[in-house]
Amino acid sequence: MKTITGADKKDFHMNTFLKWLVLASLTNLVGNSLGTMLALQHNLVGDFGGWLNGQDVLRDFLTTTGTALSAPLPFLLIQLGLTILALRPGRSGRIGVGGLTFVGAFYTVAQLGEPIVLRVWSPSGFDPAQAIVLFVNVASAIAMFVFGIRAWRITRASAHLTG
Repeated sequence: MKTITGADKKDFHMNTFLKWLVLASLTNLVGNSLGTMLALQHNLVGDFGGWLNGQDVLRDFLTTTGTALSAPLPFLLIQLGLTILALRPGRSGRIGVGGLTFVGAFYTVAQLGEPIVLRVWSPSGFDPAQAIVLFVNVASAIAMFVFGIRAWRITRASAHLTG
C-alpha cells in the first residue's frame, strides 16, 4: 500500500477538489436545465431583487436575464466550456477552475436574490419540484465556489513551484 506524501499529496488533493468542482458544475447544469423546464411550464420569469422584471420566460432564458429557476443559456454554455477547461492541465485548467469559482459565487447570489426563494419555502407557496430544483441549484453553486477556491489554491501553489 502506497502512502501519499509531498508533491503526490498536492496532486491527489487537486484531483479530489477538481473532481468535486466538476461534479458540482455538472450537477448545477442539470439543475439549471430542470429549472428551465419548470420555469417554462409555470411561466416563472426572472426577477432578481425585484428589478429585472422578466416578461417572456423563453426570451429571457435565451438572452441574458434567465428565469426564476435557471441561469440564461449563454451563461450555461460558458459554464460548460469552463468545466471542460478545468479538466485540462496548465493555464487552461487554471482558467477553468477560476471561472467556475466565479460562476459558483455569481450563481449563489443570483439564485438567492430571486423572489421565488421566499415563495417556494413559504407554507402557502411550497412546490416540491421547484423547491428541489432551487435547493440543487443553490447547493451546487455553493459547492462550486468552495471546491473552486480549494482547487484554485492548490493550482496556484503548484504553478509557482513548477513555473
